[in-house]
Amino acid sequence: MKMDDAQRLELIAEAVRYCQRVAATGMPPCCYSKALREPVHFLWERRRGSKLQAARFCSRAAVGLSFGGRQLVYDHAIPFRYLEAELLRLPTVDTEKVRDILDRLGTAVLITKLEDDTLNRAGYGNKMPRDWDQKDPLARYKAAEIEIVENPRSR
Repeated sequence: MKMDDAQRLELIAEAVRYCQRVAATGMPPCCYSKALREPVHFLWERRRGSKLQAARFCSRAAVGLSFGGRQLVYDHAIPFRYLEAELLRLPTVDTEKVRDILDRLGTAVLITKLEDDTLNRAGYGNKMPRDWDQKDPLARYKAAEIEIVENPRSR
């Protein structure tokens, strides 16, 4: 069965509601985070194809690289924990709000393993820069001086 975006968003909204219920019991994020991460990744980010096609951007150094050999990293431009936190804060979960958050915070980027190491060393492995304007999804890469371009394989 081929799903349309509305069906995909409803399933993600269900995952958000589930995670909100688990979080409300006092359970730590490690107990429910994957229950949200997987639907977001497979139902939304990868809805049009492989990771190579799903990433909207890539670093200049990653252009033309493929997965295998641990050279290439599929990275969330804004670390997933920001998207997760915003979804879990929704007072009422509906597909329009979920889509808005996914569109604003769900940008994927392909970078090299060396660039991923650079991000981590610079303190941006799972954080945005302190002066982040809450808008520019590429702020981590700019702060770490990693050149980002449109992914030529993106759909």
